[in-house]
Amino acid sequence: MNENSFRNGRSDAAAPGSSAATTESVSGTNSQAPAEAMDLHAALSVVQDAERSARRTLDGNTALVYLLWGLAWIIGYGSLWGAQQGWLPLEPASALIVMATALAAATVSTVVIFTRSSRGIRGQSAFQGRMYGAAWALGFTVVGTLSAVISRAVDDFWLRGLLINSIAVLVVGLLYITGGAAFNDRAQSYLGIWLLVVTTAALVSGPAHFLAVFLFLGATGLLAGAGVEYLRNRRHRKGPARA
Repeated sequence: MNENSFRNGRSDAAAPGSSAATTESVSGTNSQAPAEAMDLHAALSVVQDAERSARRTLDGNTALVYLLWGLAWIIGYGSLWGAQQGWLPLEPASALIVMATALAAATVSTVVIFTRSSRGIRGQSAFQGRMYGAAWALGFTVVGTLSAVISRAVDDFWLRGLLINSIAVLVVGLLYITGGAAFNDRAQSYLGIWLLVVTTAALVSGPAHFLAVFLFLGATGLLAGAGVEYLRNRRHRKGPARA
């Protein structure tokens, strides 16, 4: 082998079009694909972890909200029922103020809780949350307007209370059902169905007994919902730790 042949051999081996160069190029391309797949997997894991964290937070807040409303119903309807039955030293108008205060406190607490927990949520979930919140606000705007009409048209205090409270709980039940369907929360939908059953029972019981129905069946349903949500949230928190 002469010097020219040796030089040509080295030159051919290092040529860009040779098999060695081609193999190196293909190997480099294949090494990038797993890296990109790993990056996508990591990004997906971050999104899933954030979703699970948000769901756990919202679940815990839902339990707290149900608890607050259950207590508000106990205070409000308990005060009115005690005034009606005469075993509380309250006039019906004073008991109504107690109930309005309890419900207002529960409303403000609910707004604060879900406003804080929904910070940072974007996209479709944020749109659903805004529309759901708007449905509550608009629904109770209608309830308030209708309550004023009923107050002017009906003289009997307890009959007015039956009609106004039944309409309000009807709206709550329907919103719970639709909210549960929108957010894939069966417990919320089932609670909404229960509140519609309670509303029907209150209407059938009449002005003399509707307060007891809302107190014992409605408040109990809300407290039971709080317990279910608490247990479900606790189970979700324990799940990732075992995985």
